[in-house]
Amino acid sequence: MTTIHLPVGAEEIIQILEAAGYSAYVVGGCVRDSLMGRIAGDWDITTSARPADVKRVFRGRHMIDIGERHGTIAVKAQGEYYEVTTFRIDGAYGDGRRPDSVSFTEDLQADLSRRDFTINALAYNHSTGLVDYFGGLADLQSRFVRCVGDAPTRFGEDYLRILRAYRFAAVLGFEIADDVRHAAIVGKANLRQIAAERIQVEFCKLLLSDNFGKIETFFDDIGDVLFPEIVRLKGFAQDTPYHCHDVYRHTLEVLRHVPKELYMRLAALFHDVGKFDTKTTDAKGIDHFYGHADVSHTIAETALKGLKLDNATTQRVLAIVKHHDVRMHADRLMIKRRVNKYGTELTRDLLAFQYADDMGKSEMVKATRLTELQAATELFEEIAASGEALKISDLAISGEDVMRELGIGPSAEVGRQLARLMEMVLENPDLNERSRLLALLRSD
Repeated sequence: MTTIHLPVGAEEIIQILEAAGYSAYVVGGCVRDSLMGRIAGDWDITTSARPADVKRVFRGRHMIDIGERHGTIAVKAQGEYYEVTTFRIDGAYGDGRRPDSVSFTEDLQADLSRRDFTINALAYNHSTGLVDYFGGLADLQSRFVRCVGDAPTRFGEDYLRILRAYRFAAVLGFEIADDVRHAAIVGKANLRQIAAERIQVEFCKLLLSDNFGKIETFFDDIGDVLFPEIVRLKGFAQDTPYHCHDVYRHTLEVLRHVPKELYMRLAALFHDVGKFDTKTTDAKGIDHFYGHADVSHTIAETALKGLKLDNATTQRVLAIVKHHDVRMHADRLMIKRRVNKYGTELTRDLLAFQYADDMGKSEMVKATRLTELQAATELFEEIAASGEALKISDLAISGEDVMRELGIGPSAEVGRQLARLMEMVLENPDLNERSRLLALLRSD
């Protein structure tokens, strides 16, 4: 019999419910992940006990009424909260998101039959073992994403399940069953009716997976509904010695090579979307995309706002997109000027991004640029750790010193003088002493 190691708190809750005459199981993703040898996240429990029964059985413990109408009570055990949900049958899904009503049942199979995919319709407890009515274990072993029952029906109940199919395929490295993929493509327009916050959660998980072929399948199959600005780049040629792929393929190659950070992968997706609107071809047949970074920035800003991403992530993505073509060379003064202008964080991001960007270009670019970028990155890290003055706030004098020394009030002249001194210090760090800077002020 298959055995799953349960958290002490989850096992305790199940045992208490069973002792009270009810059946109870861990269910869903935690069972799936445990069977795959993955670290399970949330340990959800499903039970024949009604919400009022759960409250009665665990009277005296900390509980949170998460959604009693839908059967869910969070119960604290061993210092952790576990969601305990009554077996239920969903009513009609009028909005393609959630059931209009639910009814409680004592039939575990009926409860599991309403779930999205067979690999998520698994339940387990120590007394019964693994409960698998729909072939979820076989699909785990054959590595397939398959719906419980009819795929169009499942997707019609909750449109987000369409995106979830591709997310699970990417995160788990599974194939999507043919009927599921067909139903997803047929019903993909319904994704436009899903709240942006729900789309964001699933898409970001997909984007952070390591199965880039599955990410590409998402864009090929259904991505045009959510990200038309990306999919329109498919087949969009860029005839230039610097490129060997169309813009779509180049974008996917950059995605493969950026660091595994959400902001980096989003920057990879959007960095060249502006090329579609800025392409020109010269007399020699060479394509140019003047100003594409600014156009990409504008398009990305709209798209990210639509995804309801947090502001910090959005701003970091947009900064990379806007400045991704600012070249970096292994020149000490140039790197220091870049840090002075863009800051340490963005300069580091741009160096990492440009390496990935060049990995998606022609062999000529790789031969000439990658070694240079590596050297520039090493030089940057040396400079960043050196403690040298790289921004005006690092100078040994302040704006007040400038005003006092020159006998002027707050004005643009104060900033001009500080910028002049900053440039001198970038060129010669030894100048960053109060007496020397004051002397330089007087010599202007």
